Amino acid sequence: MFYLAIKVRQVLPIVIEAVFFDLDGTLLHMNMDEFLSKYIKALSDSFREIMPPDLVKNSLRRAIIAALTDNNPGKTNQEVFIEQFLLGTNYSPQDLLPVFNSFYNNEYKDLRSFTQPTPSAKEVVDKLAGCGYRLVLATNPIFPRIAILERMKWAGVDSAPWEIITTYEEYHFCKPNPGFFAELLSNMGLSGAQALMVGNNTNEDLSASVLGIKTYLTIDNLIDRGDSSYEPDFRGKLADLPSCLEQIQP
Repeated sequence: MFYLAIKVRQVLPIVIEAVFFDLDGTLLHMNMDEFLSKYIKALSDSFREIMPPDLVKNSLRRAIIAALTDNNPGKTNQEVFIEQFLLGTNYSPQDLLPVFNSFYNNEYKDLRSFTQPTPSAKEVVDKLAGCGYRLVLATNPIFPRIAILERMKWAGVDSAPWEIITTYEEYHFCKPNPGFFAELLSNMGLSGAQALMVGNNTNEDLSASVLGIKTYLTIDNLIDRGDSSYEPDFRGKLADLPSCLEQIQP
């Protein structure tokens, strides 16, 4: 059934140049908690010859939380992640990077079975690209580029003309930290009023509004943990996004 996007606040006129898409839960259907649990187990298994599984699991959880919450603009999320992962061990980054690389090139691909492509994702992304919008894959950058590119394949959107893909090698903050969106806008050469953030998380994605970015909350796989004070400018199914943009653009 067609679901017309609902305008929540009066925000006209709007001139949107770029559309920022969340990946997990928006373009790629998944239960993020389940996916992270499977990811941690799979990566722990891949390290079993050099580190005890419990040590790997604890290190991973600590590293993920640190990357999500770090507020230091002088360190990339990758640097924070690796530092925290190695905390309390005798290993160096050079010891572990080959294991990580092997995992993402092999076992990581098996995690696809815990995801599903959002049915309208490819169609919507391709349509907006055809309309001339600048596309950004604004996923939370707690994974390396190779992992994000793999999940984009699972979502069926890997061939779209993405101008920027946010990865942990390059970005210094994570959603809902406003620094994530500030860094992204700076890299795009845009003001907040020129962008629209599309996502399913009422806290992480809607926090873009702090910088004046308009927000579209997708309801296909909605995450609302009751911890958000933000209200979306628009909401609806992902499939309704193109018609919503047609309505709000002057």
